[in-house]
Amino acid sequence: MVAAAQGPQSPERDVFHLAKAAANWIGSELLAKLREERMSPADSRVPAAHLAELLSLMDDGTLSGKLGKEVFARMWESGASPAEIVAASGLRQVTDESEVGRWVDEAMAENPAAVADLKDGKGKAAGALVGAVMKKSAGKANPALVQRLIKERIR
Repeated sequence: MVAAAQGPQSPERDVFHLAKAAANWIGSELLAKLREERMSPADSRVPAAHLAELLSLMDDGTLSGKLGKEVFARMWESGASPAEIVAASGLRQVTDESEVGRWVDEAMAENPAAVADLKDGKGKAAGALVGAVMKKSAGKANPALVQRLIKERIR
């Protein structure tokens, strides 16, 4: 039973992961907004169902953490659901390998010093390339995919 609970597909792990994400968002993003607006939790502009929907969109990869924060800010201002905001604004993480790969290739071509440093084993140089790709994608590229593609191209 313990081994199963630690497996990647276990329902217990999924529940723990989602509960932890909810606690983190409530403890940081939601409470920060409530404090900023001098509101009590009961007066929150973001209903619990919308927060759960937002966490679900981040969990399934539709939104990155950065895009999640942007959607949350729009939820706070408009009262709209995360799905409505994503549909209306196109704030969706890009996971298409060919599109992200094109941004990676461009960033590598434009940053030869970072590529050389990375090839020389200077791992911090990857951050410059990831940053360049995120800039090209307006923050929409899947960061894990960006890192994997950079590693593949450096080999």
